Formats: sequence, structure tokens, C-alpha cells
Amino acid sequence: MPSVTENAMTLWSWPLATARWNSDMVEMMMGAQRVIAARLPTIVAAMQNPIAADHVELNRMVSEKVGAFNASGESVTAAGGAVHRAADANARALGHMASGRILWAQDWMRLAERNLAAMAALAALPTATLAPLRSGVKANDRRLRC
Repeated sequence: MPSVTENAMTLWSWPLATARWNSDMVEMMMGAQRVIAARLPTIVAAMQNPIAADHVELNRMVSEKVGAFNASGESVTAAGGAVHRAADANARALGHMASGRILWAQDWMRLAERNLAAMAALAALPTATLAPLRSGVKANDRRLRC
């Protein structure tokens, strides 16, 4: 779990991370075009003669995508968990205040930390979801260029 300082730095550097994400997205899309172009002959050969097809490469095409999208989904789940925890804490605090109880300084600090963690998780989400997809494309692009 990131510290308060790390969460604050994530929010502080969000514009730079967004610019890097845009660059990473373009790089991934260009690499994906090369990977698709390199794999099309394998797919065509498999359609023409399924018995003699390169089943290892065909299986790899599917398993790599499933693994990358699973890792990407896990980052979405983690960010959703941070937002859910912050929303629950905010609702509990609102319930305490509505019932006439006082929130002390440490209660406000915990709320602020949870909300900061939720905002940082959402700010880091585009990069976290793209990273496994981008690394898979880069690895395939390097491997298939030979």
C-alpha cells in the first residue's frame, strides 16, 4: 500500500504521467500493427491447413492476451477497492456527524488519507491498465522481428 507521500506525488505528477501514457499508447498501437502483420501468415496457414498449423504460436496469441487483460483488470479492481474504501469511510463519517457525534482530528486525517489514496489510484489507473498490454506487445514485437 503506497504511503501518503507516494499518493501525493502520484497526484502531483499526474500531468506528466498522462503525457507518458499518451506516448506509450501510440508506441503500443504501432507495435501491435507490426505484431499483427507478423502473425497474419501464421493465421492464414492455420486456416488453409489446420493440422500442420503452428499451434504453439496460435496458443500463445490467445494465452498472452488473456494474461495481459487479466493483469489489467486486476489494476482496475485494486483502484475500485481504494475508491470503495474511501466511499465507505466517508459514509460512516457522515453518519457519525448526522447522529451528533464529533469527528476528531485523527478521524479527519484518516478520511483525508483514504480519499487521497482513492484519488491517487484513479490517477494512476490509465498507466496501470496499459502497462501489461504494452509490455506484451513490446515483447512480441521484439520476438517476431527476427
